[in-house]
Amino acid sequence: MTQIDLSIIIISYNTREILTDCVKSIVKYTKDLNYEIIIVDNGSKDGSLERIKELSKKYSRVRLVDAKDNIGFGRGNNLGVRAAKGKYLLFLNSDTLVFDNAIKESLDKARDNSQYGIFSCKLLNADRSIQASGGHFPTIGNVFAWQFFIDDLPLIGKLIPSFHPQLTSYDRDRQMDWITGAFMIISKKTFNEVGGFDENIFMYTEEMELCYRLKKLGYQTFYSVTPAIIHLGGASGGSVFALTSEIKNMIYFWKKHKPGWQRPLVKIFFLFGSLLRLLIFGIIKGDEKARRAYAQALRIIL
Repeated sequence: MTQIDLSIIIISYNTREILTDCVKSIVKYTKDLNYEIIIVDNGSKDGSLERIKELSKKYSRVRLVDAKDNIGFGRGNNLGVRAAKGKYLLFLNSDTLVFDNAIKESLDKARDNSQYGIFSCKLLNADRSIQASGGHFPTIGNVFAWQFFIDDLPLIGKLIPSFHPQLTSYDRDRQMDWITGAFMIISKKTFNEVGGFDENIFMYTEEMELCYRLKKLGYQTFYSVTPAIIHLGGASGGSVFALTSEIKNMIYFWKKHKPGWQRPLVKIFFLFGSLLRLLIFGIIKGDEKARRAYAQALRIIL
């Protein structure tokens, strides 16, 4: 039996049309590579399950794993890995579009260095502008700077290893602390060694937490400006859910990985940061979505 080089794992949740476009772009542009596409459907209600079955009949590389319920990003990917036959894994968002054989080129780069725990290529917005693709691990200092807008200041902000760096950070090949889960290549052996995604994290920050554990094992996270793919972004989750989940999961990250005395401080930073944003964006600027998001964030923190 021929060895499968790469298992491409895609989580599907109510993104039928963009998922279809994603799969078609993979098949069209990925050449000279023995790969499979494993689509884990997380209980979609928009006909995605039926569409995936159609795709699996049309493309022999496509396989369906029916989770039957929305089990989250990390847990869904872990389920996909258990069905994967590839030596390497690519975790790919359903709202991405591939071009110029980017997957094969990325895998070649990832295989060239055994110290790469995770590899990511450049992510582009729909207009081909550069998209933020990761950042630095959270610390007491950069969370404080983030919550009080210090890392947005023109001069001081450049000196802070921000959790969400400025776009100028993505203009060159570099090691990063963590990269976005929209495109992540890792060997199956390394993924199993690190223990997979933390299933206590439903969605958001799970890729950062995985990279953190990989770093503790001595592996590097690498970002490359070539090749590139398009990441449409935000198709599966609303901004309110994203914001509140990020805060909730950051507090969990502190509980799991950081000294106990730091967690109360981090909660205070998020508390006052959310109050500040509620005042500025939700009340003064009258943004209803911001008001709901930061009001909900306060309930999570408290």
